[in-house]
Amino acid sequence: MKSERLELSTNDVKLADQILESMPGFSEKMLQITQRLLNRERQHGRYIVRDQLARGGMGVIYTVYDQDLRRTTAMKVLPPQILHQEPKVSSFIEESRITAQLEHPNIVPIHEIGVIEGSSLPYYTMKLIDGEPLTNVIRMVAREDPDYVRHYTRHRLLDIFLKVCNAVAYAHSHGVIHRDIKPENIMVGKFGEVLLMDWGLAKYVDADDNTAFEEAQDSSQIIEHNPSRTEDGVIKGSLAYIAPEQVLGEPSAIDKKTDIFLLGGTLYQIFTHLPPYEGENMIDVLQRAERCQYEVPSKRNPRAQIPKAVERIILHAMAPTKDKRYASCQDLIDDVEAFLAGRRSGGIRQFRVGQEIIKAGDKSKETFVIISGKAKIHRSVNGRNMTIAEIGAGEIVGEMAGIGQGARTATVTATEDTETLIITYELMLDELRKLPPWMEKIVFSLADRVRINSGYLHPLLLENRIFPLVNQLFLIYAGAHVQAEPDTPISYPLKDVVNEVTMNLGLDMASTTKVIDILAEEGLCVNVAEQLSIPSLQDFALFNDYCRCKMDINTGVKKIKEIQLTKEKDSCFRQIVRHLHEIDV
Repeated sequence: MKSERLELSTNDVKLADQILESMPGFSEKMLQITQRLLNRERQHGRYIVRDQLARGGMGVIYTVYDQDLRRTTAMKVLPPQILHQEPKVSSFIEESRITAQLEHPNIVPIHEIGVIEGSSLPYYTMKLIDGEPLTNVIRMVAREDPDYVRHYTRHRLLDIFLKVCNAVAYAHSHGVIHRDIKPENIMVGKFGEVLLMDWGLAKYVDADDNTAFEEAQDSSQIIEHNPSRTEDGVIKGSLAYIAPEQVLGEPSAIDKKTDIFLLGGTLYQIFTHLPPYEGENMIDVLQRAERCQYEVPSKRNPRAQIPKAVERIILHAMAPTKDKRYASCQDLIDDVEAFLAGRRSGGIRQFRVGQEIIKAGDKSKETFVIISGKAKIHRSVNGRNMTIAEIGAGEIVGEMAGIGQGARTATVTATEDTETLIITYELMLDELRKLPPWMEKIVFSLADRVRINSGYLHPLLLENRIFPLVNQLFLIYAGAHVQAEPDTPISYPLKDVVNEVTMNLGLDMASTTKVIDILAEEGLCVNVAEQLSIPSLQDFALFNDYCRCKMDINTGVKKIKEIQLTKEKDSCFRQIVRHLHEIDV
């Protein structure tokens, strides 16, 4: 893109001079008018100091009122104690210029740079954030402050982290690295603003920097150290977060991947509530950082129950060697966004007919989504294989073991070639962790109750269901015969009979339909044009008693120990019962 320099026209300048020469005193008059319009009737410059916000070795930050623009802003002023140190004055000015060139929603905007009137102290003004450092947010969440826990969910904290990553990615695209990324330098506003602050150690990647490692000026820097403080006089960066290459003091080794390590350290503290490195003194912390000896997040704070996927992201960003870290900020952003979107699964798995998808008693934790095909859920009860349900495309199975702690309570077998999507245990937990804490606890509580209750089958499922179905059919038609005229045939729509039996027994319609079909084949009932009737209620009553006797039904009003039948009836009824057993109802 062509770059052009904008200059005032010589003719315009000459014209302005001619106007001023033709009107004596006009220039002074216009200045007075302008000052009056800008309300510049003051004696101490443009800014009025309201309060001191922070003080550090490289600057003092004040809240000031801008009289020209009539707004409150922040002003960073170079401390008088280092005004004689030209490298630090130069670094202060460079900080403001680099930050000003990075115009991004998540990088603090710089308004003006100048020198305080009546002194030689340089300053620059920037946006004032009505908020707090991310360190304070993390501290309050760790203390389980109800307001902070409710407002700063893990999902929201990751959104904040992503905004910081985007700011760093933007800086990297302009050849700038920050070198001091940490929660303390991230401001979180009350209205969703997130700003990466303090670009005092920022540099262009290809710029010379001979001050990445400097000698300590006095022993107090070693004795009175703060691991989270930026140790500019010793090492460029904050000791509690620094990358190994920053400790080694090799300027050429510090690059964009150093910032990625620092982002990993920030994410580490977001989830563990602690910085990566802590020690008795500065030397101890430096040695830990040089060897990259930080504790794995899940061990550093087991109570936090850090999702495995997040821990993998942290460890990837904070790898000891740069070649093992993310290649770019965008790669880190992609992984965090994938976690937030829940776009992770254990892949696709195929099952052939008869192959077990889930086995009862197994301790596996995967949840399966049926993409295509069919399967049945079944369980062995009193030595008999009972089908509990049949499932197809779009249905989910195994989710209770995926949430709860128990073993599988039933077996799932493919009845057709079946394709499934696997949802891993880690993904299930990660998604649940995004819920508010109270909702997460409700889900786990409900899961435990369902798991416990799933161990108790419907009473009819624990025994053979043939007699309850046959008996229910008999009761329906016997009741109708009592109210009907003698010798009047009774018939009902087949659909209504199936619904009635299913509703009364709480069983599935498929089992009821199978029993009726067998009875119709054997002549105990008749299905004509979807109208069901029983031709001989006497024979049906006899068959009902036969089932009660042969199946050892000892509960209820009627108890039959033995039954007298002709050889033909006994043979017929035995064959019907055998057929009913074969259809597994």
